[in-house]
Amino acid sequence: MGELIHLTLKAEPALPVEAESITPDNLRGKNEEKIKNLPVWCGNAQEKIGDYFEVEKEQSAGETRVVLTGECAQFKRIGQGMSFGELVIEGAAGFHTGALMRGGSLQIKGDAADWLGAHMEGGRITVAGNAGHFVGAAYRGKTQGMSGGMILIEGNAGQMTGSRMRRGLIAVKGNCGDALGFKLLAGTIFAGGRTGRHPGANMLRGTIILGEQPELLSSFYYNCTYQPVFWNMLYAELAGCGFFLLPGGQDASFKRYSGDALNGGKGEILVWQST
Repeated sequence: MGELIHLTLKAEPALPVEAESITPDNLRGKNEEKIKNLPVWCGNAQEKIGDYFEVEKEQSAGETRVVLTGECAQFKRIGQGMSFGELVIEGAAGFHTGALMRGGSLQIKGDAADWLGAHMEGGRITVAGNAGHFVGAAYRGKTQGMSGGMILIEGNAGQMTGSRMRRGLIAVKGNCGDALGFKLLAGTIFAGGRTGRHPGANMLRGTIILGEQPELLSSFYYNCTYQPVFWNMLYAELAGCGFFLLPGGQDASFKRYSGDALNGGKGEILVWQST
């Protein structure tokens, strides 16, 4: 038997709360009282989950499922390091949500703040709204960011999305800010709308797929226009998740640009062609 654990926000806190204890891993097998007593931090004060949330638990089929009801924009690190189960946030989510995630499913039904899925290793994150800066990126001083898993964003994303990404997939239906895929090491990034300045700057390898023609750096050079075989598989996989990409479906054509020539030129940027 699985568990359904429902956390209902009492009131939005005035100050940010460090809430990395809220994961299916930490809540599994605990009764309501033990869950209420799990620690969270507000500034330098250690507090408890029960100070902020009403807790209800019941038996259910399948894996452990945790549902947070309320606007959780002031709660940081929810789902950090989770490895299994399902975590649903029925509202906004704060900084570092899903950072270091290793497995399971994390759903955000509102907007997500900066550092969503930073250093993610596995699992899937879906965002119904917009995301902030540094999605799947590397923290300051680290050489590699996201190394596996999938992040799907229905809205827009900010600057430095996928910076130093090593492996995995980030797909954004809307617009992205500057330096998309900065220092990309490998993996795939998709942006359906407009992108800011310098997409793919200093990328080493990997693939960036764009729905609109960007202003590319002069260190990227045009190769050809074609229909990449992998696009059929990528489109089918994301469509199976209910995440539909560009018009034209699996038969879309792309302009291919190689780069960044300043870093070996082994990466690629594919730009969708409407005809």
